[in-house]
Amino acid sequence: MRLIQQALEWDNLVDAWNRVREAKGAAGSDRLSVKRWGRTWEERLVNLRRAVMANTYKPAPLERFTVPKRSGGVRHMTNLTVTDKVLQRAVLNVLDDLFEDVFLDVSFGYRPGRGLKDAVAAIVAYRDAGLTSVLDADIDECFDSLDHGLMLDFVRQTVDDPIVLRLIELWLRQGQRHPDVARGVPLGAVISPLLCNVYLHRLDQGLFERGYVAIRYADDWVALCASQAEARRAWRDAEQILAGLKLQMEPTKTRLTSFDRGFEYLGVTFYRRTYAYDYQNKRIEVEGPFDDWLFSQTGPEGYR
Repeated sequence: MRLIQQALEWDNLVDAWNRVREAKGAAGSDRLSVKRWGRTWEERLVNLRRAVMANTYKPAPLERFTVPKRSGGVRHMTNLTVTDKVLQRAVLNVLDDLFEDVFLDVSFGYRPGRGLKDAVAAIVAYRDAGLTSVLDADIDECFDSLDHGLMLDFVRQTVDDPIVLRLIELWLRQGQRHPDVARGVPLGAVISPLLCNVYLHRLDQGLFERGYVAIRYADDWVALCASQAEARRAWRDAEQILAGLKLQMEPTKTRLTSFDRGFEYLGVTFYRRTYAYDYQNKRIEVEGPFDDWLFSQTGPEGYR
């Protein structure tokens, strides 16, 4: 069965709609709320499937807004219409399974059955194995900088369905911030985290092939090394890999550090033999091995 047929199967469309409904997001540029969409959801799903197969589907304009970053500055966000969210979720449901056979184990963000807890557990395990020097890296404006030509080339290496590829191209074009610059995926779009993982999988591969241990959660990543010299080499090699992806490190936010000096990653502070985070106005600090149960019950605020 073709990918687009899997995506447009009735059960998958209903699942996609239910996930969008449960998320209770705001109405998009058409001002059609989840509640109003849901009054005739069956008819809307039928019409959506028909539009995709007839090649008449077009994504609606995005609503754009900004939110402050934890590290300063702003993050450019978008909001989709309910219709576009449902279709992106339906396509994502089938693409997730496909790309799980491609991605490496060092990638933890926005993947089925993996998350922040697993990333923190991996960092603690590598720390205990002696990889205590750290490249704490930041990719400059990552989501806004992903090149559409490269992205589509990367997607085509795994996806051969022409309709799915056309949908992804439509969503990329609709999401670019500047009409004449084919770059960027919109933060807030259902499909964007997967597309980011597809793109940065090449960073994972490049670092792995050079012998580095790198833990990545979407566009946030650290390389764990046996020495500061190795961490410096990882920095240079990562710059070369990213240059090939038309990306670059943010020099003011990328640094060499260690567990002895401490660093923060995804809301978790690692220092020597401890890791700590905030939960309900309390500071949770754990010394020694990773505590799976405690982290599952709490976890850092803003990342659960």
